[in-house]
Amino acid sequence: MITYQDLTNAAALERFIENAIDTYRSSPEYSAMVDAGKYYDGENPAIMQMVSNLRLENNVDVDLFARIRVPTGLFGRIITQLVNRLWFNAVQLDNISKKERLGKNFDKIAKDIATNAAVHGVCYGFWNLDAIQMIPALNYLPLPDEETGAHKAGISFWQLDKEKPWQIRLFEMDGYTKFSRPENGAVIKTEEKRAYKLNVNRDALGEKIVSGENYPGFPVLPMYANTKHRSELSAPVKAKIDLYDAILTSFGDDVMRTRLLYWIFQGYSGDVEMLAKLRETVESLGIIAPLDDTTVSTVMTDIPTDGVSALLDRLESEIYRDAGVMNAKEITGGSLTNVAIQTAQIGEAMKVSDMEWNGADWIDRLIGLIGFENKKIVFKHETITNDMEITQRLAQYTEVPIKYKLTLDPLFPPEMVDDIVQSIDAEALALNESELDEAARAGDE
Repeated sequence: MITYQDLTNAAALERFIENAIDTYRSSPEYSAMVDAGKYYDGENPAIMQMVSNLRLENNVDVDLFARIRVPTGLFGRIITQLVNRLWFNAVQLDNISKKERLGKNFDKIAKDIATNAAVHGVCYGFWNLDAIQMIPALNYLPLPDEETGAHKAGISFWQLDKEKPWQIRLFEMDGYTKFSRPENGAVIKTEEKRAYKLNVNRDALGEKIVSGENYPGFPVLPMYANTKHRSELSAPVKAKIDLYDAILTSFGDDVMRTRLLYWIFQGYSGDVEMLAKLRETVESLGIIAPLDDTTVSTVMTDIPTDGVSALLDRLESEIYRDAGVMNAKEITGGSLTNVAIQTAQIGEAMKVSDMEWNGADWIDRLIGLIGFENKKIVFKHETITNDMEITQRLAQYTEVPIKYKLTLDPLFPPEMVDDIVQSIDAEALALNESELDEAARAGDE
């Protein structure tokens, strides 16, 4: 592990950064993060590397495994479901003014950071003056303190494409320094260290930096998706996804290679061209005349579709269970009661709660860095409910005020409740006035 002390003891800063990035990108941990990203994108590196070689007499290997490899994208669906359940409804602070201090598009960026944290195990948010910016773990090397483990420095690096140079930032407590590196070249400094917050005077002659200041803490904050600080692509999940994809790939290949109906010509030794013509005749006319002493028969091939489908369904359920996420197939229809739905979601609720603790801790550290007080951080989990059951139950309680019914009824958005209540009150008031007018007229008569 490369640490903050290695940075402070480095004789040549550029050389240290170059070696640190190269070491990080060649590490097993980095390779695992790259693979996890591929699984999230719907790829499967393991299935692409699978072979089933047959060694022929001339020492030539023939791969008998499927010609078309079929990844399923299960991991991507699991991560999307897990992250959106927590972050879909945004996060709430004490009031809207405090939420605005987290910067523009905070919820969208925070959800992206949470997604990358779930995929790679960690993702970083850089507070850049008035907004949060995401730095994926694939583009950032943290430099922890050897004594305390605190995150005291880090190196970010990215490249638009292989023909463009790497852009590098060395983040430290007292500012950051810019570097650049051509592909297969050496690191060079392009800008001296500067503070994170600059005071600039602008006039007709241009801009001039007057002073600078830094934050009370390190402005690059790691977010984790779970208490283990690991990718959600755990060993059990990855192994079962690989098995699922291998079975689906092999089964699909068997279907492609196998024909349901075979015609067998006994006593015939024609060439391939003649056999092709016979097949065309059978397919077009549906009949065939035997040649000389040739006898014709057919063989039907049964493909074990039911057995394979049952195995894939079981594997899928096991994958979702190991990931701690509810399989949507468990919710079979609108006739399910809310008790049954909540029971199916309880495992996922506990998993999301683990993510919530880590997300709330990250936001709390960010608030401390920005420098304002906030008492509570609230997430509203996105869940599945039987809306009709709730509506019918509310209708049974005639004594409950209409405002509370509307608030609890999932069919009515919270922001519409007050307007609906005011409209109902206005209609009731108008009706009462009409009744009073009629009563007054009846009295006059």
